[in-house]
Order: sequence, then structure tokens, then C-alpha cells
Amino acid sequence: MRECQCHASLSLFASRASPACRVPIVCASETRAKWITNRVRQSGLYWAAGLDATAGPARRPGLPSDPSRRLDRRITVRPHESAEQRVLQAVRFGDEQPTWIRPSYDGFGIANLPWSLLAALGGEPQGPPVSAEVWPQQLAAGVEAVLLLVIDGLGYRRLQETMAEGITPAIARLREQAAWFPLTSIFPSTTAAALTTLATGQPPARHGLVGFTCYLREFGMLSNLLFWTPLGKFPSYASQGLDPRAFLPVPTIAELATGQGIDCVAVAPEAFRETPLTRMHSAAARYLGYRTAGEFVALVHRALAEPGRRLVTAYWDTIDNLGHFSGPDHPATLTELRQLDRLLVEELLARLPRRDVLVVLTADHGMVALDPAREHRLNGLPLLERVMVPPGGERRAVYWYARSEEREALRQELLELAGEDGWLASGEALLSEGLLGPPPHHPEAAWRVGDLVLIARGGASFPYDPPGVTPRPSFGAHAGLEAEEQLVPCLVWRP
Repeated sequence: MRECQCHASLSLFASRASPACRVPIVCASETRAKWITNRVRQSGLYWAAGLDATAGPARRPGLPSDPSRRLDRRITVRPHESAEQRVLQAVRFGDEQPTWIRPSYDGFGIANLPWSLLAALGGEPQGPPVSAEVWPQQLAAGVEAVLLLVIDGLGYRRLQETMAEGITPAIARLREQAAWFPLTSIFPSTTAAALTTLATGQPPARHGLVGFTCYLREFGMLSNLLFWTPLGKFPSYASQGLDPRAFLPVPTIAELATGQGIDCVAVAPEAFRETPLTRMHSAAARYLGYRTAGEFVALVHRALAEPGRRLVTAYWDTIDNLGHFSGPDHPATLTELRQLDRLLVEELLARLPRRDVLVVLTADHGMVALDPAREHRLNGLPLLERVMVPPGGERRAVYWYARSEEREALRQELLELAGEDGWLASGEALLSEGLLGPPPHHPEAAWRVGDLVLIARGGASFPYDPPGVTPRPSFGAHAGLEAEEQLVPCLVWRP
């Protein structure tokens, strides 16, 4: 066994390969590792040092008894909600990080959802679907159409809170008629990586879009994967004649479905029609672009009204935008959630043009409210002299590309910088332990993730602003492993 390249007390990963497995990355303390192994054997469950589900009354995640507290930081288990309980048991990160979630790629994550939808339409999945322990197979009987609603940035805990507080009452009523459980996002829990996983059913380490920004050896520079540009204010690689679809090495669900006689439609903002990311994800789908909320509803209804088997994916991005630049708890964000609640349930779903449709509401990731007192700005720090290129990733999951002779010095300085606000591990360790998905991996995955990865804890952040880019204040962010950013809703409903 090898020693983790980070704080010994923070280096715990839980392996879920078998009840008798050993923790693959170990602390310096062999005694601690043996204790964890024994606990896993005794429990018969596949997470490290699980918590006692019988200890006291369970509390709903995100719904503390004191309404002035927005977050109940510790993950709890509700025995009376077996689907949620099963997911939380499967994805618990471990006692060392009790508020973190380990992304699932084997039945409890958004990587599995596309395969369940393809199977519901009679297609042939090419990856593991959502686990039968939580997926409502009975709802898929007689399905000829699937409507996948992707609400960017809408976390499971956040939606639980808003339903309890009366902000999203229509979705709360719909939940009583539907299957309801959380899924995990991926790591890093960010839009470019997560939407690509929803579009392909593949994890980031396989499809290659491993974050917001990363080093691309193909172009020899740090690049923005969301816009497919060099980092900074530059035109996209597509504008230089390069094909975004050729950059993605795996087939999309739309391509697989179309090849099996299933029509695919993407309903998304008109402004996104020709973006490189859209061209990667929706090359085999018919794109319907909306400009207003009313047009969004009308286009989804139009897509569903057409005959034959069809997969309609509808994407809404305002919750994520407001979460970043106003804050997840800001009145503007709450107002937007109220309006979205009415739009989805009272306008869109109340007037569906067919009954043989399976409706699934989910998100790509959630959102963490940032603490300004825990912001560690990277610009101008002397440690930047130890890297080959500027930091990649983003403020809650930072990729570091060290000069070979400077790696150990960089590691020590990052540990000092992070303190209790960050968790540092090698990129190699994160890949080998499957945090970005199981093998086979993209051949460039290790280069893109880098030598070291700094993951923020709680409301901390480590922003870096590239030269020439005017920084914007951010009140909410994601990409890390906190439950608020990792858990997303999965609501499955038949009209």
C-alpha cells in the first residue's frame, strides 16, 4: 500500500468493491487503516466507518429544526424513506469527511440515468443503469416517449428545503405522485463535465471533459472546456475550423438512440445552438431553441406531440446563473424557483400532449453558498512560480500542473495554504480510486487532471482569474464533494 500525497488525516477513500476490501489509499497510520478495514467487514456495507442509523431520530437533510439555519451539514439517514436511505448508504464518503458524497458510477449517479432512459424506450443500454433498488421499473411500462428535464444547479438538498418552505409547492405535490430519490453528480461536479456525462452516460475520466478548465496537450495550453477556448478572452477552437464533436471520444445517447430508431430532440436556449458544447452533445438530435419561458413550454409540447418513440431533453439554466452571481439563498434565486415551480408543473406538465410519456426531473449538480472569509485568491501567490501553466479546474476543485522539480515544494505550500479549508490529493490517486469514474480512462485524463488536486471544504474557495479576464464576484459555486453540490434530485413521474 502507498501513502497518500496529502494530509494523512484527510486521505480516506472508501472502496466499495467488496465487504472485505481494504481502503486503497491509506494514511500514515497503519492502525487506522486496519481499524477501517475491520469496520467495513463488520458492517457488510461498502463505505468506510459508516454512521449508526439507529442513533436518535433522523432529520431530513437540509431541513434543520431551526429554520434560520440553511444547512444541516451532517448527512443523515431517514429509515422511512428507503430509496433515499439506500442511495446515501452507497455514496457516503467516510467519517473523515462526513459532509462529503462519493460520486457513484455504478447505479446511483447521473452517469447511470441515460441508460435507464434508453432502456425505458426499448433501446439497448451500453452502461449500467440506475440501480433497481431505487429505479421505479413499473413506471416504464408502455412508455413511448421520455421527457428529461435538466435544471442546471438545482441540488437535491436545496429542492428539499424549498419544498418544505413552500417555495416550490407544485413540485412538492408532484413528488407525492412520483418516485423520488437523490442521485450523485460526478467529480468535478461542474457543468461541462456533468452535462457531458448526461449526454453520453460516461464518466469524466472516460469522456475527457474533466472540468471547467484544464490543460489540453492537443493544443498545448490551458483551455476552457465549457466554451472550448483557450483560457482568457479568445475565440473557440471551433472558430478555427476544428470539430467539437471529434473532440468527444465516446458516442452520445442521442447517437445511440437514433441508431435504434428513437427520435431525439434537445430543447435549450437559442443562444446555445451553435456552441461547441451543444455540437458535442446534440449532433444527432434536433435542436429547438427557446428565448422565453413560454416558448420553452411550447417547444417541449411540440416535440412530445410528434408520433413515435422519442427522447426529449429540456435544459433550463437560470437557477445556476443566479446561484453563482446572486447566491443560492438570494431573493432573486428564490423568486426564480417559485416561477420555475409554476412553469414546470402548472404549465408544462399539466398540459402534456400524450400520456405514454415518462417524465424525469434532475440536475447536473447542486450549489454551495460561498463564505467570503474562506476565500483564498490564488493570483499573485509565489507558489505559482512552481507550476508549468496556471491552475486549472475551478475555485472548488483546482488542478495543479507542477514543474517536476517543484512538485514536493508545491505540495507543502498548498497544504499550508489550504489548512482546514481544503483537501489535497494527487491527480493519479483520484483517477486510480475512481473519483472521476472507473477505467478505461481517456488517454489524456492524467494530463488534464494534473499532478495535484485541491478540493474545497465547506464554503471555502480557491479562485484564480486568468490575465485579461475581469473577475466577477461569485456567491455560490460547485465542483467539489459537499452534499449540497453533489446530490441532485431524481423525480420520475407518469401523467
